[in-house]
Amino acid sequence: MSSSAPSDTVLVIGGGIAGIQAALDLANAGARVVLVERSPVIGGVMAYLDKNFPTLDCSICIEAPKIGEVIRHPNIEVLTLAEVVGVRGRPGDYEVEILVRPRFVTDACTKCGRCSEVCPVAVPFEVDGGLSLRKAVFLPFPQAEPGTYVIDAEACLNDPPRYMPCDRCLLACEAGAIDFTMAPRVVRRRVAAIIVATGFRLMDPRRLPQYGYGVYPDVLTSLEFERLLNSSGPTGGEIVRPSDGRRVESILFAACVGSRDDRHAPYCSRFCCMYVLKQAIQAREHGVKRVTALFMDVRAYGKGFEQFFRRALEEGVEVVRGRLARVYQRGGRLVAVYEDTSRGEVVEREYDMVVLAPAALPPEGLEELARRLGVGLGPDGFVELAKPWDPVETHRPGVFVCGSASGPKDIADSVQEASAAAARALALTRLAARREAEEVPEAGGGEEPRIAVFVCHCGTNIAGVVDVKEVVEFARRLPGVVHAED
Repeated sequence: MSSSAPSDTVLVIGGGIAGIQAALDLANAGARVVLVERSPVIGGVMAYLDKNFPTLDCSICIEAPKIGEVIRHPNIEVLTLAEVVGVRGRPGDYEVEILVRPRFVTDACTKCGRCSEVCPVAVPFEVDGGLSLRKAVFLPFPQAEPGTYVIDAEACLNDPPRYMPCDRCLLACEAGAIDFTMAPRVVRRRVAAIIVATGFRLMDPRRLPQYGYGVYPDVLTSLEFERLLNSSGPTGGEIVRPSDGRRVESILFAACVGSRDDRHAPYCSRFCCMYVLKQAIQAREHGVKRVTALFMDVRAYGKGFEQFFRRALEEGVEVVRGRLARVYQRGGRLVAVYEDTSRGEVVEREYDMVVLAPAALPPEGLEELARRLGVGLGPDGFVELAKPWDPVETHRPGVFVCGSASGPKDIADSVQEASAAAARALALTRLAARREAEEVPEAGGGEEPRIAVFVCHCGTNIAGVVDVKEVVEFARRLPGVVHAED
């Protein structure tokens, strides 16, 4: 490793909302960014949510512009299907090795979808928890970036270059974007600092068999229920029972499934209370008649959270203090057994659906990544902070952490920490020591603007307040608008 001047590049590990925010803050400040994401696309969990609490704004409407800006930003290099395999050096001058796995689809992809239509292999879509299927060649969600399809090597019938029994996607792709000769590659980058933004994963409720998850199809995780709410989900936004497709009349939401439990996750997962309330409110808005939310206690401590809790009560959500004991089936319906601690009695009630809010756990592979980076993990398995009062500093100088990589956090807190980590990382680049004025070319180049207007219904958020079609017609008459649609 040379002792040259500090690099102007920062490595960001993780392409969820925290990693996206950190990358944009750095890039907009003039730094170069290498954004490494283990999955095929960036966006993280937020890309699959329907709405955010406490405002109930459309989740992808908020994140999609940021996703697009990351992909288009000239200062950001995005490496998906990638992981950091080696780090050496010191603050201001790290050398990192990154393994990039093949996508088997090139940038020539036009997202026409013909490859997926002809693919003979269908497997459960992981995000939907098996409620829907995807092909071996697929795009995880409509607004996904990078916007090229990806081939799941484990699901595909082909094992290139040794075994290639299937050529359907090759023949169907008019753009010639399918390339089974792609191979893994290792890239090396010099960076001044590293930001860990690896997020979290949900505990598998099968570890608590008394709740019936994996046995009764109408027992879902909170993320699976979120996908039922989403218009791009398996049911197009309709809350129906997976077992028979019937509309749901009653739901029990159970918080703290594995959280605050010494056998699984002894800590509070922090954001569960609020998203349970959010989903309960949305269930009522979707016409579910009886909605019960079961909490050990409601931890509504953020901005607007207490008001959101009151809104849930006003909209008819029954909030019960207690903890779920077990779930069994009787006569085609689910029976939930829990103690109502406010009344001091055990309750058995029938529901059409039970939704579990599992503990938030460290992501898979974090332990190995922490070893490679030389940072410690706390007793809960998340990245350990060097100082309790500093939310982004790790035990290794020049390596920072943000979002749920250091413990469960909601979107707002994750974004704040991402900006803090970006500021700290920026101070280690050569930009901090030498700020040069850059000429910014004038936009437009003298051509007349060509503007497209797209108005989203966003469920009831927009369409419930304004006449969307009338807004589209108004937009068509504005100067420079060449296309408008809802």
